[in-house]
Amino acid sequence: MHVQQLEIGALTMANGAYKWPKLRNIAKVVSQVHAFQENVYTFVPDLDLQAYLRHRIAHFSQTDIPLLAAENNTNFHQIPTEKHSRKIHDTLRRMKATFQ
Repeated sequence: MHVQQLEIGALTMANGAYKWPKLRNIAKVVSQVHAFQENVYTFVPDLDLQAYLRHRIAHFSQTDIPLLAAENNTNFHQIPTEKHSRKIHDTLRRMKATFQ
Protein backbone atom coordinates (compact mmCIF):
# COMPACT_ATOMS: atom_id res chain seq x y z
CA MET A 1 0.00 0.00 0.00
CA HIS A 2 2.85 2.37 0.82
CA VAL A 3 4.35 1.78 -2.63
CA GLN A 4 0.99 2.62 -4.20
CA GLN A 5 0.88 5.89 -2.26
CA LEU A 6 4.37 6.73 -3.49
CA GLU A 7 3.38 5.94 -7.08
CA ILE A 8 0.52 8.46 -7.08
CA GLY A 9 1.31 11.10 -9.65
CA ALA A 10 3.63 11.00 -12.60
CA LEU A 11 7.17 9.68 -12.39
CA THR A 12 8.33 12.26 -14.90
CA MET A 13 8.05 16.01 -15.03
CA ALA A 14 6.49 17.99 -17.90
CA ASN A 15 9.89 18.37 -19.58
CA GLY A 16 10.41 14.58 -19.59
CA ALA A 17 12.98 14.49 -16.77
CA TYR A 18 12.56 11.77 -14.17
CA LYS A 19 11.62 12.58 -10.58
CA TRP A 20 14.65 10.86 -9.06
CA PRO A 21 13.80 11.47 -5.38
CA LYS A 22 10.41 9.86 -5.95
CA LEU A 23 11.99 6.90 -7.76
CA ARG A 24 14.56 6.55 -4.95
CA ASN A 25 11.80 6.47 -2.31
CA ILE A 26 9.91 3.79 -4.23
CA ALA A 27 13.10 1.74 -4.59
CA LYS A 28 13.78 1.99 -0.82
CA VAL A 29 10.29 0.77 0.06
CA VAL A 30 10.45 -2.07 -2.46
CA SER A 31 13.86 -3.06 -1.05
CA GLN A 32 12.43 -3.12 2.49
CA VAL A 33 9.47 -5.25 1.38
CA HIS A 34 11.83 -7.63 -0.42
CA ALA A 35 14.07 -7.96 2.66
CA PHE A 36 11.04 -8.55 4.88
CA GLN A 37 9.75 -11.30 2.57
CA GLU A 38 13.15 -13.04 2.44
CA ASN A 39 13.61 -13.26 6.22
CA VAL A 40 11.54 -15.72 8.18
CA TYR A 41 9.72 -14.33 11.21
CA THR A 42 11.41 -16.29 14.01
CA PHE A 43 9.24 -15.39 16.98
CA VAL A 44 6.58 -17.75 18.23
CA PRO A 45 3.07 -16.31 17.94
CA ASP A 46 1.65 -14.96 21.19
CA LEU A 47 -1.79 -16.57 21.13
CA ASP A 48 -2.95 -14.79 24.29
CA LEU A 49 -2.09 -11.40 22.82
CA GLN A 50 -3.81 -12.30 19.54
CA ALA A 51 -6.95 -13.40 21.41
CA TYR A 52 -6.92 -10.21 23.50
CA LEU A 53 -6.54 -8.00 20.41
CA ARG A 54 -9.34 -9.86 18.61
CA HIS A 55 -11.56 -9.39 21.67
CA ARG A 56 -10.80 -5.65 21.85
CA ILE A 57 -11.40 -5.21 18.10
CA ALA A 58 -14.74 -7.03 18.38
CA HIS A 59 -15.65 -4.97 21.45
CA PHE A 60 -14.94 -1.63 19.75
CA SER A 61 -16.17 -2.56 16.26
CA GLN A 62 -19.65 -1.18 16.98
CA THR A 63 -18.38 1.85 18.94
CA ASP A 64 -18.43 5.43 17.73
CA ILE A 65 -14.71 6.16 18.11
CA PRO A 66 -14.94 9.99 17.82
CA LEU A 67 -17.62 9.99 20.53
CA LEU A 68 -15.49 7.74 22.73
CA ALA A 69 -12.49 10.02 22.22
CA ALA A 70 -14.58 13.08 23.08
CA GLU A 71 -15.72 11.46 26.32
CA ASN A 72 -12.12 10.65 27.27
CA ASN A 73 -10.43 13.87 26.13
CA THR A 74 -8.43 14.09 29.36
CA ASN A 75 -6.27 11.24 28.05
CA PHE A 76 -5.00 13.35 25.15
CA HIS A 77 -2.50 16.19 25.07
CA GLN A 78 -4.26 19.42 24.23
CA ILE A 79 -2.73 22.77 23.40
CA PRO A 80 -4.38 25.58 25.35
CA THR A 81 -6.61 27.60 23.03
CA GLU A 82 -4.97 30.94 23.81
CA LYS A 83 -1.46 29.62 23.15
CA HIS A 84 -2.60 27.87 19.96
CA SER A 85 -4.35 31.02 18.75
CA ARG A 86 -1.23 33.10 19.43
CA LYS A 87 0.94 30.64 17.46
CA ILE A 88 -1.41 30.86 14.48
CA HIS A 89 -1.43 34.66 14.59
CA ASP A 90 2.38 34.78 14.85
CA THR A 91 2.72 32.46 11.88
CA LEU A 92 0.28 34.50 9.80
CA ARG A 93 2.10 37.70 10.75
CA ARG A 94 5.45 36.23 9.62
CA MET A 95 3.93 35.04 6.34
CA LYS A 96 2.38 38.45 5.71
CA ALA A 97 5.75 40.10 6.39
CA THR A 98 7.51 37.86 3.85
CA PHE A 99 5.05 38.80 1.10
CA GLN A 100 5.34 42.54 1.65
